Amino acid sequence: MQKNSSEIAVLYWLFVNIFMVFSMIFIGGVTRLTDSGLSMIDWNLIKGIVPPLNESQWIEKFDDYKMFPEFKIYNSDMEIDEFKKIFFWEYLHRVWGRLIGLTFLIPLFYFYFTKKITKKTSKYLFFVTLVGFFQAFMGWYMVRSGLIDKPDVSQYRLASHLITALIIYSLLCFLFWNLYRIKIDKNLKASVIKKRSLFELSISLFLIFLTITSGAFVAGTDAGVIYNNFPLMGKNFLPPDPFLLEPKWVNFFENMPLIQFNHRVIATITGLTIVYTSIRNLKYFRDSIIGILLRLLLIFITIQYILGVVTLKYAAPVVIGSMHQMGSIVVLTILVIILSEIFLKKKGAIV
Repeated sequence: MQKNSSEIAVLYWLFVNIFMVFSMIFIGGVTRLTDSGLSMIDWNLIKGIVPPLNESQWIEKFDDYKMFPEFKIYNSDMEIDEFKKIFFWEYLHRVWGRLIGLTFLIPLFYFYFTKKITKKTSKYLFFVTLVGFFQAFMGWYMVRSGLIDKPDVSQYRLASHLITALIIYSLLCFLFWNLYRIKIDKNLKASVIKKRSLFELSISLFLIFLTITSGAFVAGTDAGVIYNNFPLMGKNFLPPDPFLLEPKWVNFFENMPLIQFNHRVIATITGLTIVYTSIRNLKYFRDSIIGILLRLLLIFITIQYILGVVTLKYAAPVVIGSMHQMGSIVVLTILVIILSEIFLKKKGAIV
């Protein structure tokens, strides 16, 4: 009975952390879309939890913001009420990150020292912890890039920050689903999984990560606000002057038209690959949980692609842009769960 209660507690804890990381990705996306990320120019782990509580403190924060490039170059006509709006999203982003740290680490140490989780699961979760510390560092490192000369965070650091968050999210989802399925069905039988199916699903997962990464470069350079027609870019299919910058490879990451074009192409390849993979593998998993998940994958990859076109059409407004970003996370979640289910059927639980 005690073991049963412990298993349930661990599952609830993992689910809460998955929800919090999912929410963090959403908050981070809105922070970027509203250009709020450079509104907090200091980084205090404890002191930074307390927001301005009166007008004089708000004026002090606003005066600090005025000393940095973003205000001087882009927002010199900004009023304090507008500053409060962008400050809110960055403040929420940072505080939510601290909450995730507490929500994850305190129960983890409790479960570890009271032996509620096995050594194998502990190693898995301590690896997630290390990635989490790196993620916190990347958050600081990313914001710092926009406080020196150029009033924009580095798109390289932004992409790294996002992908690290997705790795944490994927690892948590993979473990949660694995332990959840073992909990509700202890008599799970091993199944023969075709190597080709595993390969195609793994490629789909890689491509969705690649697509999200290219999307981060679009967001980081504001490349989504140009060429708002589809499938053409202006009057042509190809972007103008795709290799304008030197050295040539830099264009893939810093030339706005080429960055947007890359995202269009990668997203299309990813969408077609996932559709092909889902349809082809349905015949092998038709009457199983994987079959249900493949059908969901087909639905959500279609919605996600349409959302991408709409986001482009309207130059990435906050609401639609956020829906597009979170749509990619839903697709990622389904793929991770499918792969977790396959792992379970081939190798068992991560315990």
